[in-house]
Amino acid sequence: MRFWFIVIMTFLSSAAHAVAAGWDHGNAGDTVASEFILSGRDVLQRLELLFENNKPVFDTTNLRAAIMTTEVVSEDHVMLDGFERDAVNYYPTKRLIKVNRSRWTDLRRSTETKARLRLVLHEYLWISGVDDTNFVHSEHLIELLNISNYSPSIWWNPVNPANYVKAQLSFAPEGCTIQPGKLDVKLSAETLVMESTGDCKDSYREVQIVKQTGVTPPSSNARGLFHKYEITVFDKTKTVKGEMIFEPEWGACLLPEKGVCQVSGKMTIGGVELVFWFLRN
Repeated sequence: MRFWFIVIMTFLSSAAHAVAAGWDHGNAGDTVASEFILSGRDVLQRLELLFENNKPVFDTTNLRAAIMTTEVVSEDHVMLDGFERDAVNYYPTKRLIKVNRSRWTDLRRSTETKARLRLVLHEYLWISGVDDTNFVHSEHLIELLNISNYSPSIWWNPVNPANYVKAQLSFAPEGCTIQPGKLDVKLSAETLVMESTGDCKDSYREVQIVKQTGVTPPSSNARGLFHKYEITVFDKTKTVKGEMIFEPEWGACLLPEKGVCQVSGKMTIGGVELVFWFLRN
């Protein structure tokens, strides 16, 4: 069984102008913005590992600051000078990037990894003060990173794995905590239950995560299985306090097969903050 992995969430939003801002502010209401930010983090991590003659190939200081502080929003269509664009940045007047939601659907495909990361790097380079006209710098850096797209002829099982869920109560008295949970990527269906412990009173929460598996459609250009998760949060009376369906992005983060990969941004559901991870052996 082989795995390649991604760091971004795919729960679809109906909001037309939702916002996700900065480094650790993934917003479950705007998954496109969250995916864009996490793609930026992916590129940054790759660049920080790129050395030549024991020296960094690219100084990432300003790029890191741009990713930490830039506001990212998505809209159904983004225009500039009368033409529709994949994304637009508003440097130097604002630290703002608008992402074209209709085009992001194609860019997030597993066969478009290189194009997506090049676009994200391009927009953040402008915000960091680098003139990246005609992608002159972003194209060069992406080529140095030797990023590969998925091959549609390979069967992936799954294309979007996650095996660790970190949970934190948004509001809780001292001593009331909720422990992380573990998932098994080899299982096509499983249920994970996490509950708060300690003297939680009305802050008590139980999180139920039900995994389901589907087959990627031919139109996706990725062959394999994918996982999605039905998340439900209950209070101490078993009343539902929040629910959503979360589907990690398919195979867009081609990182080494060791280490840690953040699968989602922070999602707040029914008073519980959740982040999905993949922890490699």
